[in-house]
Amino acid sequence: MEQSFQKTLRHLKRIRDRFPDFLEKGGPLVTLMIVEEKGRLQRIPEVGKSNERAVEYRNAGNGLYAEGKYERALECYNKSLAFAEPDTDQLGMAYANRSAVQLKQGEYEFALYSIELAKKHNYPEELMPKLLERESECKQQIVRGNSKGTVPCPRMGINVDTNPKIPFLARGIAMSHDAKFGRGLVAEREFKPGDIICDEKCELCDVDYNLIYRNCNQCGGDFANILIPCPKCPFFMYCSEECLELSWKLYHRFECAVATKLYVVSQISKMVHARMFFYGLTQFEDNLQAMMDYCVPEVTTVANPLAQDFNNLNRLNVFKAYHNTKPYLDPELEIVNMFGACVYYVLLLTNPALSSLVNTEPFKWFFFTSLLKYHRMSISLVSVSITGDEDHVVGFLSPVNSICNHSCDPNAVGILHSGRYKIALIRPVRKGEPIFCYYSPPWWDPERSPVPTLHFPCECVVCDRGPAGKAWRLLKKRPFPAAAVKNVRMMQDMVCGETTSNANKLNMLQQFIRRFSELHPNKIVGQWLDWYSYYLTISVYAENLVLLRAKVQEMRAEH
Repeated sequence: MEQSFQKTLRHLKRIRDRFPDFLEKGGPLVTLMIVEEKGRLQRIPEVGKSNERAVEYRNAGNGLYAEGKYERALECYNKSLAFAEPDTDQLGMAYANRSAVQLKQGEYEFALYSIELAKKHNYPEELMPKLLERESECKQQIVRGNSKGTVPCPRMGINVDTNPKIPFLARGIAMSHDAKFGRGLVAEREFKPGDIICDEKCELCDVDYNLIYRNCNQCGGDFANILIPCPKCPFFMYCSEECLELSWKLYHRFECAVATKLYVVSQISKMVHARMFFYGLTQFEDNLQAMMDYCVPEVTTVANPLAQDFNNLNRLNVFKAYHNTKPYLDPELEIVNMFGACVYYVLLLTNPALSSLVNTEPFKWFFFTSLLKYHRMSISLVSVSITGDEDHVVGFLSPVNSICNHSCDPNAVGILHSGRYKIALIRPVRKGEPIFCYYSPPWWDPERSPVPTLHFPCECVVCDRGPAGKAWRLLKKRPFPAAAVKNVRMMQDMVCGETTSNANKLNMLQQFIRRFSELHPNKIVGQWLDWYSYYLTISVYAENLVLLRAKVQEMRAEH
């Protein structure tokens, strides 16, 4: 199977490499015809559920388990789950094997959750004593106090007053707009380092094909310990029934019948732009004409996603705010945009669920141009979380996340994890000051290249070659007070010490930055900003894992 997929991929890459010539000679319509006629997308056979494949992956997981390679074994058991045919004992067997890995890892709450799922999914009666013995051991370990924890410390949720209409955003944060940065976030009051001003759930995601058996395909979170499979296809998994149902409602009903084709094509072109189209179509209740009537006329007003009441989420308004964003046009990426739009257009229309709706020439042209527009928009709207040593990527899209701008001299760190986007301030922010996160290495990072690796020209003060940038670089040369160096070294030893808790490290870092913020951008201050960003990030990661244990413990108690 993989060999035939790779053959198709190589063929598509050859077409992509010749795309500049096709586009120059014939324009969008010709390139679309070439992909349709020569792309071989229709030849990719759909792979369905298969107990035979489920057994293969489970056996592979058993081999890795025996070698002590528990994370890889966990992924194999999730693959086994994804391929297992509905209502068969293969589901129960895969859940049970997953629980064995989790027991070895000391993740007793996750193991008990997987055991419960095994019982509910036809786990063989003759093997039940072994499963019950494992269940008993997990419970005993928790009673003995050997749990890795279900109460987080430090807490990393919003720690300031919230906006009454946007409960996941701090009161006093609004949208700004100017010619230099476009839309952005601005402070309407003063904030301190350590203030967490946003804790937003992902609305749309795009999971790297290497991560489909580790991450939820709705919220994007790395929830390998609790994933459940799509009941119809073997390439999409979810962290909960809620995410599974929401994904089906928003877009997976258009993906499921062509899941294998999407799995192949996503290896060379991401699918978030297609999901944005389906997201909109769903809000228009599958009325393509109504969607066209809204989307085709040009909108001149600046879309403000913060203008609505999120206590009663109106996804139609969310979509309109996304759609009305003006895409950044990068000539160097236009070939990528056009190729992605062509490939997904051809691929998705092989699904009768969509082709029955996109059934006239005007509808087809609207579908294609929408894919192209949303591909362009995704470059500036979508944030990414890089996972693992091989830089696999999960793309996130949410209302606040979509308008938080980049600077190489940030005053905040954006943290994408477990299907949520958090913004934590790392420097004092005055009233009227914009909020900037960073999407490439900031000025204090020793590995930062002279030109930021971004898909847009950076307009920040660090990259500025005019008077503002010159003034900033002069500030950077100011000396650090000699009298304070000794105290700094002592605090540094404590921050780097293994016996200091993360909560205490954050507190010390916060105090240092408050005390010496006037010396920004001094090199020593930059080093502490680097540490502060790091410990904020790993503290969010740690809290999310603890909260996940608490969540599955609560879910088990409810049943």
